[in-house]
Amino acid sequence: MINILDQKLVNRIAAGEVIERPINVVKELVENAIDASAKHITVEVTDHLISVSDDGDGMSKEDLEKCVLRHATSKILNYDDLETVNSFGFRGEALSSIAAVSQMTITTKFKGDIEGYELQINGGMIISLKPIACSQGTSVEIRDLFFNTPVRKKFLDINENERIVEFLEKFALGTNVSIRLKFKDWVVLDVYAQDLMDRIAQVYGIELPKNLVKIEFANEDVKISGYVSKPSLVRKDKSMQALFVNGRLVENEEISLGLYEAYKSLLFVNKHPIVALNLEVQDVDVNVHPTKKIVKFTDSTKITKGIFEAIRGAFREERLEFQVQDNVLVREFLPREIRTYPKEENKRFVREIQKSLGSQKVDDKRYNHFPEIKILGQVAKTFFLAETDEGLLIIDQHVVEERINYEKFMKQYMGNNVAVQDLLMPEVLEFKASEAMALKRNLEKLKEYGFHVDEFGENTFRLLKVPVIFSKVKGSELLKELMVDFKDTEREDIITRMSCKKSIKAGDTVTNFEMMNLIKELDKCDYPFTCPHGRPTIVKFSLSDLEKLFRRKGF
Repeated sequence: MINILDQKLVNRIAAGEVIERPINVVKELVENAIDASAKHITVEVTDHLISVSDDGDGMSKEDLEKCVLRHATSKILNYDDLETVNSFGFRGEALSSIAAVSQMTITTKFKGDIEGYELQINGGMIISLKPIACSQGTSVEIRDLFFNTPVRKKFLDINENERIVEFLEKFALGTNVSIRLKFKDWVVLDVYAQDLMDRIAQVYGIELPKNLVKIEFANEDVKISGYVSKPSLVRKDKSMQALFVNGRLVENEEISLGLYEAYKSLLFVNKHPIVALNLEVQDVDVNVHPTKKIVKFTDSTKITKGIFEAIRGAFREERLEFQVQDNVLVREFLPREIRTYPKEENKRFVREIQKSLGSQKVDDKRYNHFPEIKILGQVAKTFFLAETDEGLLIIDQHVVEERINYEKFMKQYMGNNVAVQDLLMPEVLEFKASEAMALKRNLEKLKEYGFHVDEFGENTFRLLKVPVIFSKVKGSELLKELMVDFKDTEREDIITRMSCKKSIKAGDTVTNFEMMNLIKELDKCDYPFTCPHGRPTIVKFSLSDLEKLFRRKGF
């Protein structure tokens, strides 16, 4: 039998589409404040409370009663209005959805009115409405979010506050409204500047603007403005990418495609630029997702092309160099027979090399993995050629030291005896607010990795000690990368990345003597034939393989 659902249940189900976690509450309430012409917005978060206050236009008593009803909105009247909507909210679902899964109190005073009003709601049911003395604007307090949906509440995690910070950091770059965020008595974020560059400095620190490139671009399809980082300044995640369409913070594949195409050949793998861009577009649909974070363009190709041209054009003006993707000399002079090697023969060849590299018993400490190696020299400051009685070895200098560093540090870490050394001059580090929260929560965990850090002010810390094995790496750079890892990375990955950071890089000059010492160290490793990422440290060409490549045998 088909039943018509109770309206209270309908509201609770609908709330699940719009309000998935606390960050959605903050987003909807802050956007409502912007729509109400607020100049100052304050967000406060405690264990069981989210409060958003503004100095906007406020609401009359009549509008206050309507605002928590589903599909009640002041933004649109008919379908045609959807085509031109400029406000953040327009569905009339946000407040009703939040009210359905929380205990809500709204205090508001409409501009010009003598008194304000307070509305209390519990799980979608109006409890009281009464006059109250208050200043112009609106304050919404949300208590015990998801109190009546325990399954959803169960799946909230300790990173909820950091998600709120990260959202507001990005959101603050798309408006000139003053935004303040407080956790209990701690002011985590305070952004009030009018100029975008100044706001970026307030959100991410005063050093960042030095490494940004200004974007000003317009064609008949899109107008783009903002800043992107130089290719030399990148992140290991996308947490510092703020993309706006007509002032709305969004996620969009077409924009991302144009962005990464513009940086193509300028970024290492899994590195991401810092971005604060606003696109002004006429033909865009913002009504494709319950949270309105996804938009669709009528002609996405033009948007992708516009982003690409905007960033590449700015880079050309900055005279940033581009790396050539395809080495023509190598392509032209590599023997055709090698380039067109039969697939099955090539697979067999690779299997034989892998077999020769991986067949040794790595747990036999008496075994010499690399007998009688003669180092021939460095190639392109990246690889080394070496000769053995069995043939030729090609050695990746970075990967070799990465494996050595990984096993040395992992053994110290697993034995709870990471060797540390004091810095002669403690390094003072400034973090963006969300990273500062993560760092504060992980101070003891960092000690396990040999980093001794203490608090030194608002979003500022001092680095006092570092692991001896990584003493040659600038501790502040390594620590900042680690804070990204601590959010969602396993122990082995953290140590892998630390080892990678410390190791010799492609482009570093290494002497034959130094390389020979590295080979001796590699020989002591438990797993000498791959780096922690799984890449080979050494590729072996037997004499037989070389003879076949030069058609001396087997043809």
